[in-house]
Amino acid sequence: MHVTRAKRFIILSLLTAVLSVACPFAALAQQSEGSERLGMALEYFQTGKYHEALIIFQKLDKQYKLNPRFRAYIGLCYYYEWDYKTAVKYFEKVLPQLQGLSPYELSVYYYATAESSFLMNNYEKALPYYERDLSVCYDRDKGDIYYRIGLIYMFNKEWHKAYDSYSNAEKYYKEYHSSAALDQRLAQIANMKRGCQPGIADEIDSERAKLLQNSSAFSAPTTLPSPWSDIHPDAPPVFNPLGE
Repeated sequence: MHVTRAKRFIILSLLTAVLSVACPFAALAQQSEGSERLGMALEYFQTGKYHEALIIFQKLDKQYKLNPRFRAYIGLCYYYEWDYKTAVKYFEKVLPQLQGLSPYELSVYYYATAESSFLMNNYEKALPYYERDLSVCYDRDKGDIYYRIGLIYMFNKEWHKAYDSYSNAEKYYKEYHSSAALDQRLAQIANMKRGCQPGIADEIDSERAKLLQNSSAFSAPTTLPSPWSDIHPDAPPVFNPLGE
């Protein structure tokens, strides 16, 4: 699943390269040398040579101060170089300035930020980026996102939310994907959902106990006077609905 998303990153870079010539990078485009180096960096990025692309992007950023979109490319390079901490640093700086981009381009950056945070075990930071991604990504990408969200809730022992997220992942995988790898992922989801069930049962028991405790606080006294105890000394004990 991750490989498919990676290929789409490359497709996205082609679109961005075209857009960059038009407007936000006009100052750099006037510099023939800088423009040539930018084209080289994009070519490296498109062919998966992220380290080489990163070196050029960084030099251009230092010399010309790249616009936020190209600084997001620097974040993607760090993401592909497994430097997740630095990737998140770049994304968090530029994402507030990229809200005018197309939904799917934003989806790429949200996903990379979420994945970087997730892979650093920073689930609290990853979750809101996955949720933002759900609002802008294509439906075919939602299976991966819901699966990650399910894992986060499972790690946090929020069993109901984890189960629901896995169910959503299962739905989108079945609707938009078909492969041998999919069968394996669906089997994993089935195992995860079974793993959530004991936790869900515990959550239900806990909620039931809280309800009983709250209701007992406002109930009548546990021992009520018998209406006939004064008449007959051997009167039966009064039935207590709380079993006490």
